[in-house]
Amino acid sequence: MMGDKTLFLSDDKIFYTIEGEGEYVGKPSVFMRLSMCNLTCKGFASADSPNGCDSFVSWSVKNRMTYDQVFDYITQNGYQCRLRDGAIWKITGGEPLIQQKVLLELVDQYIARFGYIPKIDFETNATIMPDQQWLDWKATFTTSPKLSNNGDPVEKRYKPEVLKWHAKNRSGFKFVVSGETEVREILEKYVYECKVPMDRIWLMPCCGSRAEHSEKAHVVADLCKKYNFNFSPRLQLVIWDKALKV
Repeated sequence: MMGDKTLFLSDDKIFYTIEGEGEYVGKPSVFMRLSMCNLTCKGFASADSPNGCDSFVSWSVKNRMTYDQVFDYITQNGYQCRLRDGAIWKITGGEPLIQQKVLLELVDQYIARFGYIPKIDFETNATIMPDQQWLDWKATFTTSPKLSNNGDPVEKRYKPEVLKWHAKNRSGFKFVVSGETEVREILEKYVYECKVPMDRIWLMPCCGSRAEHSEKAHVVADLCKKYNFNFSPRLQLVIWDKALKV
């Protein structure tokens, strides 16, 4: 039976909060964090974020759940009502599109079970091509492409054909930056080469705590003013001083 099929969720599984970054910052959101990632982001390591990736401790854990278990979890917490009322279903990770095939089946079953198409937004590193079905469901994508400061080889983190797909479909692009060097890379590799519209780019500070955010945010805000990019805070740090479940 379809309900017996499984996917792998992270340690914090599914939870209700507000979006902390990018285009939908501040929006009530039901986060579903999946396990596994195809990048390391080891270059982002800091005193307050020693693993580099701020969600590594969560997505590195695998919780195997059947579709029925996922729906039971959603129902027990009333998340289907939150989504019906307009909250975003934020599918994140790790890299959620690693499990794209089972996600397509999961959402198809969700629509059949609950009788509506929720507002879906993916958090993706833009290395895996999305299926056309997501656009048919009017899902959106908040991409978080990784610059050379993330520490992974360019052939792993930079996929022009995927980036151009996202640019064409008006996905949001958010970048972790520390200074002007990263901005020049964004302009050269994303704006000029992959035709990413400037108004679809958000810059946010590279930080792992509220203290680091306070220290670095003004530098990134000044870069946004200089180059006419959007600024994104990292509200999960500003409000709760936490990088994960809040």
